[in-house]
Amino acid sequence: MKSLHLTAALSIVLFEPIAPNFLLLEPANLVAQNSVIDEPFCYMQTPDGRTVDLGKLCEKQPATNSQTCIAGSNISAKVSIASANYDGNFLSGQVINQGCKIIKNVRVNYEVLDEAGNLIDSGFIDAQPAAVAPGKSANFRGPVVAGAKVRATHADGRE
Repeated sequence: MKSLHLTAALSIVLFEPIAPNFLLLEPANLVAQNSVIDEPFCYMQTPDGRTVDLGKLCEKQPATNSQTCIAGSNISAKVSIASANYDGNFLSGQVINQGCKIIKNVRVNYEVLDEAGNLIDSGFIDAQPAAVAPGKSANFRGPVVAGAKVRATHADGRE
């Protein structure tokens, strides 16, 4: 019974000073600024009983642009095919400019194969819009000769 009273009293002592500020603080700030207990917010317990502070790993990192341009490589490496779909008559999809410059006149090259895997046709489809800025995408859609398999092979254009 004594431990119940001690726990209740300790809870009041620890949480009463922070209660008025609770709605004003983010949870991570609440623990870091007002905690009386000397235990890190983000930690790992090792097999030998040591506590390792992982606070730097748990901090909220600023959002960064995951798009990285590929400088100095050829055009086909800079324009990637993000998606391609063949519905029996048309090949369509999307390309992304991963380069650092605007790429114009993007063409998506494709192959048409028969049931045995033999090449029976090839060609290209122009992507729209005609100029694709760095990090931006363009769509393509065009009719192709029917085959057992149609696949987009690569995209190219000019700077």
